[in-house]
Order: sequence, then C-alpha cells, then structure tokens
Amino acid sequence: MAATLFDELGGMPAIKKVHRIFYDKLLSHPWLKDFFVGVPRPHLEAQQTDFMAGIFGGPKIYGGRPPQSAHIHMFITEEVFFTRHILLEEALDEAGVRPDLKERWLGHDMGMKKALVKDDVSECEGRYKNEPIIVVEKPR
Repeated sequence: MAATLFDELGGMPAIKKVHRIFYDKLLSHPWLKDFFVGVPRPHLEAQQTDFMAGIFGGPKIYGGRPPQSAHIHMFITEEVFFTRHILLEEALDEAGVRPDLKERWLGHDMGMKKALVKDDVSECEGRYKNEPIIVVEKPR
C-alpha cells in the first residue's frame, strides 16, 4: 500500500508545525488578520490541522462544517484567496516541507478555491441567525 501524503509529511506533528507558522503569518497580516477577529487561535489551528489530516489520508477526526458552509459568512475574493495561498506556500517552505510534498499540499489548497471564493458579497450569508457577514477592506 502506498504511503499517504499524511504519512509522507510526517503525520500530525508536521501538519501542526506548518499551521503554527501559517497562522503566525495570517494573524499578523495587515489584511487577512481581520478575518479572524474574536476566534481563538488554538481553535483555528486545531480545526485546520484536523481537516487537512483527513484530506491527506490521516485520521478523519475533523468534526466541523465543510469548507463552503464554514466560510459562507466571509467575503473571500480571489485576491484574498491567493494572498492566503502565498502565505501557506511560505509556511511550507519555512517548515522545511519537501518540494514535491509542498506541491501536493498546495494542490489540495487550490482545490478549495471554488468552495471559498465569492464574486460578490451577496453570495455570503450568516451560518446562523444574526451572524454578521465578514467583509474586510484591503488596507491602502
């Protein structure tokens, strides 16, 4: 049986390492940080790690919503998506992920684009009653 991407990356410790670096970048980014206001960092990292572990062939322990409904309240434009994607690429490099594994990870990330990116804020809605839509203007 062929090794999974999860195994080749080094399992949960390696994915956690990438996400620690990734969220350092996201939460200090002048634009993207405002998408995460009020959400505890440990929750963000754990959800992302559990979700990606399952996608990569590891344990299926993610119990949250699928990406499209988890982000339906966020106006994620193509520019926001690609800004985030570049930060992920930097995190993978800084974590020392092998180039071939990095490309596979980034391929999975690109596979999420259709579920996350919206052309207009009218495509957003709260995940529950009275939840605000998150629109973050790009800083000048």
